[in-house]
Amino acid sequence: MPARAPRVPKSPSPLLDVRFKPLPMTGRVYRRAAATATSDIVDRVRCEFVEMRGFSPTVDQAARLFQINREDCDRILMELVEEGFLTRTPDGRYRLPSQQ
Repeated sequence: MPARAPRVPKSPSPLLDVRFKPLPMTGRVYRRAAATATSDIVDRVRCEFVEMRGFSPTVDQAARLFQINREDCDRILMELVEEGFLTRTPDGRYRLPSQQ
């Protein structure tokens, strides 16, 4: 005797009744303006210093953490020092002003 196939229910279970919705996908890669990208990085640097109290990296350490080149990182950190958000210690570390 041939084996019978299992019976399939006539109406699917409500848990399995999932409506799939296509995701919008484009073939183009959109690039944001360099100024916007820089401001995003500056915002990220600010947040890291606020979130990690006691954080006092050197330029090289910060560049590795933020995954940006050393020159850009040095420029960003110096901007934050000039506006008073960060201070630079004599040994070349950057920290929030209240952590002296």
